[in-house]
Amino acid sequence: MRATILAGTLVLLTGCTAAFDVTGREWTRPAVTSQQVTLDQTECARAAYEAGRTPDLVLGGLLDVGRLAIQNGAQASTYRGCMTDRGYRPSNA
Repeated sequence: MRATILAGTLVLLTGCTAAFDVTGREWTRPAVTSQQVTLDQTECARAAYEAGRTPDLVLGGLLDVGRLAIQNGAQASTYRGCMTDRGYRPSNA
């Protein structure tokens, strides 16, 4: 029973968390226009989406929870790296 509750919780959390945010509020860089921020975030999001793709396992259940967690982690890491390489810093830092 606990495993079912844990799996359900993980599915909800995995499905509700974004790998990256493209609203322009989480990254800052001095002397940059909002258009440039949008362009950089879009390009980094595209790169992150491609870098984090994992094969669909068709089996579902806990295997997909693990696969999605790995996929989201890879996408978030790629996005952070791309934005950092372009000179941005997280707003909360």
